[in-house]
Amino acid sequence: MTYDPSVNPRETKKHYISATEEDIKGMLGALGLEKLEDLYSHIADDIKFDGDVDIAPAKSANQIIEELSAMAAKNNIKPSFQGGGLKAYKVPDITNIVLGIRELTTSYTPYQPERSQGTLTTHWIYQSLISQLTGFEAVNASMYDRATTLYEALKCSQKIQKKKNTVLLLPSLFPNDIEVQLTQCKNTKLNVVILDDPSFAETGLISVDAVAAKVEEIGDDLASIAIPQINSVGSLENVNALTDLAHSAKALAIAIVDPILLATGGLVPPSQWGENGADIFVAEGQHLAIAPNYGGPGLGIFGIRYNKKTAKHIRATAGRFIGNAKDIAGRDCKVIVLSTREQHIKREKANSNICSNEAYIATVAGAAILNRGEEGMKEAATLSRVNAAAAASKLTSFDGVELAFPDAAFYNEFTLKLSVSARKVLDKAKENGIYAGLDVSARIDVSADNFLMLTFTDLQEQSDFDALYATFEAVFGTATTAQELADNTSFLREDVVGIATYSTEELAKYYQDLGYQNISPDSSIYPLGSCTMKYNPYLNDYIAGLDDFQDTHPESDESDVQGNLEMIYQTQEYFKAITGLAGVTTQPVAGAQGEFVGIKLFQAYHEARGDFNRDIILIPHSAHGTNPATATYAGFETKTIEGVKYGIVEIDALPSGEKDHEQLKELIKEYGDRICGVMVTNPNTCGVFETNFKDMSKLIHGVGGLVYMDGANMNAIAGWIDLDKLGVDAVHNNTHKTWSIPHGGGGPGDAFVAVSDKFLDFLPGIQVDKDEKGIFSMRKTDKSIGSIHRHHGNFAHKVRCYTYLQALGCDGVKRMAGVAVLCSRYLFKRLSESYTVLPAGNKIDKVMHEFILTLSPEQFAKAEAAGTPKSMIIARVGKLFLDFGFHAPTVAFPEVFGLMVEPTESYTKDELDRFADACLEILKLVDTNPEVLQTVPHFTPIDRVDDLTANKKPVLSEKLTSLPVIIPNRVEPHVLAQMPIDEIKQLILKAHTEKLALV
Repeated sequence: MTYDPSVNPRETKKHYISATEEDIKGMLGALGLEKLEDLYSHIADDIKFDGDVDIAPAKSANQIIEELSAMAAKNNIKPSFQGGGLKAYKVPDITNIVLGIRELTTSYTPYQPERSQGTLTTHWIYQSLISQLTGFEAVNASMYDRATTLYEALKCSQKIQKKKNTVLLLPSLFPNDIEVQLTQCKNTKLNVVILDDPSFAETGLISVDAVAAKVEEIGDDLASIAIPQINSVGSLENVNALTDLAHSAKALAIAIVDPILLATGGLVPPSQWGENGADIFVAEGQHLAIAPNYGGPGLGIFGIRYNKKTAKHIRATAGRFIGNAKDIAGRDCKVIVLSTREQHIKREKANSNICSNEAYIATVAGAAILNRGEEGMKEAATLSRVNAAAAASKLTSFDGVELAFPDAAFYNEFTLKLSVSARKVLDKAKENGIYAGLDVSARIDVSADNFLMLTFTDLQEQSDFDALYATFEAVFGTATTAQELADNTSFLREDVVGIATYSTEELAKYYQDLGYQNISPDSSIYPLGSCTMKYNPYLNDYIAGLDDFQDTHPESDESDVQGNLEMIYQTQEYFKAITGLAGVTTQPVAGAQGEFVGIKLFQAYHEARGDFNRDIILIPHSAHGTNPATATYAGFETKTIEGVKYGIVEIDALPSGEKDHEQLKELIKEYGDRICGVMVTNPNTCGVFETNFKDMSKLIHGVGGLVYMDGANMNAIAGWIDLDKLGVDAVHNNTHKTWSIPHGGGGPGDAFVAVSDKFLDFLPGIQVDKDEKGIFSMRKTDKSIGSIHRHHGNFAHKVRCYTYLQALGCDGVKRMAGVAVLCSRYLFKRLSESYTVLPAGNKIDKVMHEFILTLSPEQFAKAEAAGTPKSMIIARVGKLFLDFGFHAPTVAFPEVFGLMVEPTESYTKDELDRFADACLEILKLVDTNPEVLQTVPHFTPIDRVDDLTANKKPVLSEKLTSLPVIIPNRVEPHVLAQMPIDEIKQLILKAHTEKLALV
């Protein structure tokens, strides 16, 4: 990837703020203010930072490239036979091309399908291709990584198998995956049981008899068994017998697979396991699309059977599904389906708290599979197997080297038992410039040190094998007779997958054309409230794409990833400074996962103090849906028993938009030492700063409770408000909001969690320390709650975030937030004179980064009289924004009849004024021509989607024999962007008339 700063004028602006100093002065003047500080005058000084945040000054792009390239160069990339929880394959040519299509990478979750057919189609392609590989009818649009996806599968099985709460894990699972399950299930009703099978250490396989005995012991409470196809020592498990055993016990079989190895000539797909196939499958798919990137962004793949017998099971799943649909004119299109299971609708009753996923990695994975095609996928799978077999024969010919499990068949991974320590071989291999595998001794025998596992893909070259064999010859001497290998042919699939094949050139044009169906924050205001759709600098992507960062494997020795560890260390230090708090974990991969970490920390802290009665959590009614969903996900069950409330208790809002502080006081009196904590977004989802937050913290702390601040809206206060002074115990920041990571059509997101000193010993994942010599090392905290990712989180996004912070510097963080608030308040002033405002008591001197508009009662009445039901009016007004060339504001949240607008700091005063002019024309259209709401939108590729029909009988995949047809824009967004607002209005009226004539 190259870096060209001239590609977008925003790229060279100071702090990526397009508004000139004259613009800023003009907007302040319009508000009767003199300086950015005046925007925060309604907030008490005793909770503000005394000066700029304590981070380095801003740097130029050239400085950043030089310094971060040098940091990356501290990593030592080696050819590798590592695998473990993450494989590395050749990255297809199409990957970097698709990663560079900005209309796809920077767009939001496709909740507005008429302006998101590009993203929706890429996800449809991905779902369909994974469906072909696995034989499963329903594949969702992605989750975080394999480990967290497995937990969602376990929870899904619990929901399907009503009143069954026990799930069985086999000890042959990847150890990090097991740790994630144990971390997430604590304090919930899900009972995770890990089989004790001593024979695993001897055979490298799970004993079916041992599983059967455990199944009988668990009895009727067994919901599911998780079954790895390739286990943690490389052996192929008896998936047929284990699947049938699960079904005989009326439990679900959850398959854990590698999607690349399901290609033609590869392993039997999970739909063919046993007599009836597995019920659910999960997989890691990062290696389908991108390089290891020190473990992330990953790609959690989830699929479930969806046929006549199992049609209702899909309602118990988490995450997004893309389905076939038609618009109201009968055009074929795509749309998100089954959304009523998700947190933004179901809140505490949602199936999961997941919000952002790994959408863009799924987009790239779909393109990469097509780029490999049938033969390329087959070659990758077959070469992995052939190379592994050849290496096993060669290596076992050395005296002192034997297969640890000679009777266990393997595919592309195997474990050796050595006459010396695995470390001795690994150290010699490093001298020869390679990683010779992983020391897996602890997986087999905690007292052993001589088990080495090697993994083979299509990435290793002959020179790598030569270095591997030379290493073994140096340690063990001359090779003699090879060991016989167990036959693996019965584990191979016999059918042909039939993946379509396209050239890089064909796919590049196709995916770029899909991009044109979206719009990007690159080109204009993207006014989604609570989403912070700011400009995403190209420089971030360039730095994250450096080979010395992206080619690092998460199992590498600390000495070989000093650049990565420095990046994580510096990120920890920066966010301590930005929040004012004592500690930071960088492992979370999404804001919702950050919330989950916060609540798990609260639970662990209380329990460590012997305080087990904390069964109440307070959450404002206006909170984002992830807050109540997270509380439930962490184990707070909302219920009333004999008049006693448990779980979530809501705090009402005042007309001003702030939470009802007097009601909060009463709730604290009522629930007292039962309160685990409070979760409050600040500024809140109405765009209002909670001025009583510090007092709330004192009251909560007074009864032993804890304070979680949802930091989704940090873009308004970063650098201004000291969260330690505010009384915050834990806060997450969404790096894909405040810190400029692209949204990717729904993900990957990213987050960090900062905490007060109460939680330093409880943080999950790793902490990176720096010694007096400048050497970086990893450690687990003493009372760690565990892990919430198979490795270190979405590392590539940490790189993007840190790159952005280098450009902001100590003064830029504060300026970023100040200008974001200024732009919002300036727009509010222009629009509130014509629009009705929500909450009704919101005032201009309290408006922060976003605000909510609605129509007047008279305007609602006009629209109803013109034929649009009141419940649909605001959504239809949102579609009018698409006609003016913008994305819609956030519709119907947190106010049912609201339009939430967040302009961010990325745009000029002229751009803000043009957007305001469009908003005012939209209001005039509703006033004078409300009938247009019946035909909106008019210029997108499709008309309004008939999502009701799409949800009745969802169609979630197809066998792709050709690329889905792209319906062109009726008017291109870039053309609309150049047209005068009044001219667009006239074009809308003309298009409306023409549509009616066709009816």
